[in-house]
Amino acid sequence: MKLKYRFALALGALAFCSCGDSFFEQYPSNNITEGNFYQTDDDFDQGVKACYAKLKTQMAFHLQELGYRSDENILESMAVSTQDRYDIDHFAETSSNGILNDIWDAWYNGIYRCNDVLNHLSGKNIPNADKYRGECLFMRSWWYFNLYRVFGGVPVTRTVVAPAAAKTIPRCSEEDMYKLLTEDLSEAARLLPDQKGAEKARVTSIAAYTLLAKVYLTFGKPAEAKTALEEAMKNTAYGLETTTGRVFDVANKFNKEVIFTLYYNKSTDNGHGYWYSTNTTVLSDIRNPTPEFKAIYAEKDNRLALIATYTKISSTVYAMTKWYDTYDATYTTQVGNDFPHLRYADVVLMYAEALASTDGIPAALPWLNKTRTRAGLDELTTAEVPDKNTFVRELAAERGREFALEGHRWFDLVRLGLAVEYFQGLGYSLDAHNLLFPIPQSQIEIVNNKSILWQNPGF
Repeated sequence: MKLKYRFALALGALAFCSCGDSFFEQYPSNNITEGNFYQTDDDFDQGVKACYAKLKTQMAFHLQELGYRSDENILESMAVSTQDRYDIDHFAETSSNGILNDIWDAWYNGIYRCNDVLNHLSGKNIPNADKYRGECLFMRSWWYFNLYRVFGGVPVTRTVVAPAAAKTIPRCSEEDMYKLLTEDLSEAARLLPDQKGAEKARVTSIAAYTLLAKVYLTFGKPAEAKTALEEAMKNTAYGLETTTGRVFDVANKFNKEVIFTLYYNKSTDNGHGYWYSTNTTVLSDIRNPTPEFKAIYAEKDNRLALIATYTKISSTVYAMTKWYDTYDATYTTQVGNDFPHLRYADVVLMYAEALASTDGIPAALPWLNKTRTRAGLDELTTAEVPDKNTFVRELAAERGREFALEGHRWFDLVRLGLAVEYFQGLGYSLDAHNLLFPIPQSQIEIVNNKSILWQNPGF
């Protein structure tokens, strides 16, 4: 169901403001205050929905910018309007990059919304308090985890703080970020329901376990990731679809593979324009996805057609198969594809990744082969994958094929330790400092204290 946003009518400034002078706090400017708004279960429901609504504001970073950062896409020439994306694509971004500033603002605003709901939940006796708390802990973890993967340690708070106090919170340590994410996601997994309710876009416990496993793998904890994934797999309502294509079929929304997705409804003016469409009539000339990325697919891999074939929409528009939908009859410029952040294929392939470290390659290969055979590929054998290094490269390639244009590729290559060597091999100039992005200069100037908020090395 569409996530209603009635909360915005009550707290308009909260719903739409950016972070301004502080990335931890904003105040509503109308007569209804936070203190007298949060009274009923429905009030808190609207507050949580305001958190969900914020997830969409920077989804383009996952859909497009991370594709350009990786080998999936390339921007071969630069215009004034595309300089920030071009710089991200070519490992030339600076601390003044507008895209990075936007995600910092948006993600911290999402964290603020979660903290605001969590603060007001304390001591309230309402029917769905546990579910609301679990949802906010999950979404706050999602934003903090992405801030960490993009910028490294960042300022962290679990409560709403005043602007002056926010400027005194230093960048967190690796240990502090790990503690925050693992504690919050473990609690969220206990509090969230196991099954989807009427509003199917809302997260369930498997989302928390899946994100927790990704956190564990990112911090080099494969045994802990294995345990979290085994908890996720206890939920038999989820599993692999028969093909990857079925996951993205708009007639098959909220299928059993979808764990955490951004939901769009084109028939209620809550759709979007085409993603990865083209107006060229010479489809063989399309450079996005790049020929280099498409080369990781075998010809018989049935996932290749999802990103390499297009459907004609009009005389000048062709839509990529993976993101194909038809325009709505009323809202005639909108389509309704959902964007999955987490799906069951990630559970399967992360389990393979964890097992390779904890139980060995023979135990891991059957899990790596699950998505391969679904795609029409032959199973890999221990003779073909005799050691951990070979396994990691095969895993990276398989994750690339499975999650093309879903925002995983760059983070996967970084986590698996392959990014610098791989992109140098493609002719890019980068080193280890490029594994993080620069802290936005605007934020450094707001804090104005380099012992609290300092720039990443190399920028």
